[in-house]
Amino acid sequence: MTGLSPGECRIYWADPADEQPWHERLLSEGERARRASLRRAEDRARQTVAAALLRLLAGRHLDERPSAVRVERACTDCAVPHGRPSVPGGLDVSVSHSGDRIAVVLSLAGPVGVDVEQAQPQRDILGVARLALSEAEIAASAPLDQDGFYTYWTRKESVLKATGDGLRVAMTKIEVSTPAQDPRLHRFDGRPDVVAAARMFTLAPGAGYQGALTVLGTPSAVTEHDGSALLRHQAEGL
Repeated sequence: MTGLSPGECRIYWADPADEQPWHERLLSEGERARRASLRRAEDRARQTVAAALLRLLAGRHLDERPSAVRVERACTDCAVPHGRPSVPGGLDVSVSHSGDRIAVVLSLAGPVGVDVEQAQPQRDILGVARLALSEAEIAASAPLDQDGFYTYWTRKESVLKATGDGLRVAMTKIEVSTPAQDPRLHRFDGRPDVVAAARMFTLAPGAGYQGALTVLGTPSAVTEHDGSALLRHQAEGL
């Protein structure tokens, strides 16, 4: 893997099944505590692989040992380290995972947000949509199906992750293009600067998933890659 060029944004995909025993050595003390608090093995695997892949990728870009990469996850609302990840050196990053898909993004194009969601057939789509979508969005996509709902959701969450707001801001405060259209941010209440800066992309996480990326800038290139090989082979000098 070569280093990122100015304006470049790369998305790396992985699977919880890529977890290796040595990955835990890359986690910070806070991340280990978070891992230990998770009851289900699959949740621990997702968290571990996402954290390990982020450090492996950032370490290569920054020319540092993966274990030496400082990842801050400060939350603005509490002392638990579960906020948006950030690393030094001018690199913007974002992480998302759902089901068997894990996405880690590195960006030299500006603040970035990624979201991936696994479709849940049993979910009350319309009920949740009323909490997350504007009346105009629901009407524009009627009848709203699963793919449409998750397209809306991932687009909106990617925006809120790029700004660092997360779900502290109601999704109804922003409006995006319909699932049938190319992704675009149309409205963000009180934040016209975000609307002007946002560039959105549809990702390809595979069947049964929807994924979206938002960059607050003008990326020169956005590419998707398989990160599994990097996770399977133990890095030297951890």
